[in-house]
Amino acid sequence: MTRLQVRDIESILRQMNIYDAELLAKTGYRLAHIAAHAVGRLSADIPDPGLIAVVPMTCGLGVISGFAETVAGILGFLGMRAFVPVSPDVKGFAEALERGAEIIFMADEERFIGVHLKTGQISDNSEATGRGFAAALDCLTGGLKERDVLVIGTGPVGRAAAFAVLDFGGHVHVLDKELTVSEKLAQDILCQRSCSIGIERELDSAMHKHRAIVVACPEGGLIRADHLHTDTCIAAPGVPLGIQAQAIKKVEGRLVHDPLQLGVATMLYEILAKISPPA
Repeated sequence: MTRLQVRDIESILRQMNIYDAELLAKTGYRLAHIAAHAVGRLSADIPDPGLIAVVPMTCGLGVISGFAETVAGILGFLGMRAFVPVSPDVKGFAEALERGAEIIFMADEERFIGVHLKTGQISDNSEATGRGFAAALDCLTGGLKERDVLVIGTGPVGRAAAFAVLDFGGHVHVLDKELTVSEKLAQDILCQRSCSIGIERELDSAMHKHRAIVVACPEGGLIRADHLHTDTCIAAPGVPLGIQAQAIKKVEGRLVHDPLQLGVATMLYEILAKISPPA
């Protein structure tokens, strides 16, 4: 999991309304609707799940200043009652329980999870982020059904995106600098979904063949302007953004990218979908 820096998240809460409006302009849907779409919900309307605690963790490389507050703020933007305990770690977890939290979010270098305490239902950020950005691409393109979709990067986020693209009816093609990782994903999809995916070996040819792309690798400046068609659509969960500045200008109106918001929103909706299945 990519470790975010303070600079990646420090302006998120100030710009949530702008971010949400940009999503609406680009995809036709707001953040809540895209997150709901990612988990198969037709409506963003959800029951109040109760209090949510975002517990800071000091293990590993320590607390990212403002991270827990930003996650809580995103949840608040989605209509949730969320708070950050005064203390981190076990003391903070105990405070969350004492204050009656129903759901807890917490992260270290290895995992970022949300868990519903009563049922034990869990959402992992890497998987939720992949699903969330695949859903954003589905909205951005007007639908992935029968489309060829290129997924660049087949780590946990890219894997989740690939499976989600299949759920949306798309045809998956993957590209990773480690060919064996792409082959492992292809084998897993064959075993789990009984379908084949394409494996790309070279960036230039892969980009020129595809117009719907998920950029799920943390490699900045990977995609150039000459890689892009006039109708290329990109969903890019990778941090840093793997698109060069000139390319961003060319695709800006058809690009969805953020460091945290969509992943957190999809985590929330995944948990809620698990604890309150539709009638």
